[in-house]
Amino acid sequence: MRFSSLVLLSALVLGLHGCVMIPYQSPEDRAKIEHDLGVAPADIIGITETNWCPYTYRIAEICHATQGLGVLTKQGFILSLYQNKTYIPVRTLRVDEVMCAKVTEGRDKPEIFYVFTKDDAFMLAPITPGGQMNMPMKLKIFDYLTGNQQKVFTGVEGSFVKLTGNKVLRYVTTPGYKPGMANTDEFAIVNPCPQ
Repeated sequence: MRFSSLVLLSALVLGLHGCVMIPYQSPEDRAKIEHDLGVAPADIIGITETNWCPYTYRIAEICHATQGLGVLTKQGFILSLYQNKTYIPVRTLRVDEVMCAKVTEGRDKPEIFYVFTKDDAFMLAPITPGGQMNMPMKLKIFDYLTGNQQKVFTGVEGSFVKLTGNKVLRYVTTPGYKPGMANTDEFAIVNPCPQ
């Protein structure tokens, strides 16, 4: 699968926001976030709804976006869920574990981006309650996670998709063809970062 196809698939993640609407903007919501996530008020840099996909290297995985809340703090970017009126931390990405990042057009474009650690990768989509890219927060998150001057790949450089050699049956929509099930090449995510 070509990188552009992966970007197209990942771009669809932005359309998966549905009607989740995680509460985070009121003072009461913020106090609950601070309490549930164990974050001091002075440590919070920003909060935004965030769709994300985690990837384990060399394991074929399709992005089924998690719809959650991203809390950028001075200690890391906390990916959390909101369940039963409780904010639950899932993973904290720290600047010192991010090895490199990948964007298609650039950090200041309204597009998803990827960060790569030693053990896994994350597709990140900071969004507004309306489902659009939250550009002010995207820039803060991106700049925080690449704050150690990590390599940032753009365009076709830094390919992180490799074919596994296997075929899988998937529902596909290809322009000019009738949508349906087809055997397609299976791919996995690999770490593109300089070692």
